[in-house]
Amino acid sequence: LRQNLVKLTADLDPKDIYDQLIEGGVFTFEDKERIDHEVTRAEKARELISVLCRKGPRAFGVFRDALKPKYPH
Repeated sequence: LRQNLVKLTADLDPKDIYDQLIEGGVFTFEDKERIDHEVTRAEKARELISVLCRKGPRAFGVFRDALKPKYPH
């Protein structure tokens, strides 16, 4: 994640994957609110990655699967 931070913050819109992350048990509604508190989309994406890095090893797989439909590259 950290290796791709610049690309992720440039491309990712967190609202596109919130539902999948919450459904997958990786994020809580409080996590979503914390991220949405940021002002710009890039800041929200950066905060999403920051929160995700603290969620444990399973979180990356759920994140990757959440990205596939909207971000196939």
